[in-house]
Amino acid sequence: MAAHRDTAMPTRRRALTIFGALAGLPLVGLGLPGRAKADVQLFTWEGTALGADSSITLAHTSREAAQKIIDLAVAEVERLEAIFSLHRPDSELARLNANGLLARPSTDMLFLLTEAKRYGDISNGAFDVTVQPLWALYSDHFRRDPKDETGPAANDIKKALALIDYRRIDVNPLFVALDRKGMGVTLDGIAQGYITDRVSELLRSHNVTNVLVNLGETRALDQHPEGRPWRIALKDPRDPQRTEQTIDLSNMAVATSGGYGTVFEGEGRFHHLFDPRTGKSAAQHIGVSIVTPRATQADALSTAIYVSPASETQRILSRAGNATAHVTYPDGSRRTFRA
Repeated sequence: MAAHRDTAMPTRRRALTIFGALAGLPLVGLGLPGRAKADVQLFTWEGTALGADSSITLAHTSREAAQKIIDLAVAEVERLEAIFSLHRPDSELARLNANGLLARPSTDMLFLLTEAKRYGDISNGAFDVTVQPLWALYSDHFRRDPKDETGPAANDIKKALALIDYRRIDVNPLFVALDRKGMGVTLDGIAQGYITDRVSELLRSHNVTNVLVNLGETRALDQHPEGRPWRIALKDPRDPQRTEQTIDLSNMAVATSGGYGTVFEGEGRFHHLFDPRTGKSAAQHIGVSIVTPRATQADALSTAIYVSPASETQRILSRAGNATAHVTYPDGSRRTFRA
């Protein structure tokens, strides 16, 4: 599965941008009775969440009110980054990895680690949050020899694999413990989805709807203010600058996994989506997008299916339930699966 992706925390931009006027459009779900339709505008905030480019787009009549809503959302992102970030040495996750023990974990950490272990079970071990030692191995190897065409030595991979097993994480309200020295956890394959869900639920609790939340993964609250679904472009994994297909979202989430996201060398044969059973970058797929009601589930399933044999896709999807998978194979062919 995915491991730690970035080495620096990008600057967060807080300013709202007016994306466009919504003159003549219905105020679907905006809770703004009596206001002229011409007053409504789309506002977009852009920033980062766990190192990923992020945005929140919402419709409102007031820039000031929209800014207050965004401030609530950004504060929630920052609270959760202080728990899940690998960039911050004082985060809960960083302290767990440094010490092998985290006392009095937050409710969010307990929930997400429990979910991570559940998706490990659903995927027969394909989704494994303890793959961080593989990231360290590959990152160090290619930092020393960026032109190498063979990758880390088989014996080094074997040593890293001995540290990988999500079942060896002890999770309880008093502490989280890793039972072997040298183990490390990354939540990059699920935390962005969780942050997307938490921010979406926060917005909905404040009666904010008709919003598109993209915090590494994407979730749509209700419809676009024009009264249609939100339209989401999925990247072509063979050329991420192009769109492979466009999907409609309304009260659904989508997450995409692709080896192109982080590569260790120029050819892209060695990337961050590791198969925890082999210790190598997975090569069964080149792109997997999952559509589900929750971004947490979409995030975990996109990684699990990406690193699993192609023959396992339907089984994993059926065990998880209520999900659609858009899969692209190395030969460029595509297939859609539904639970």
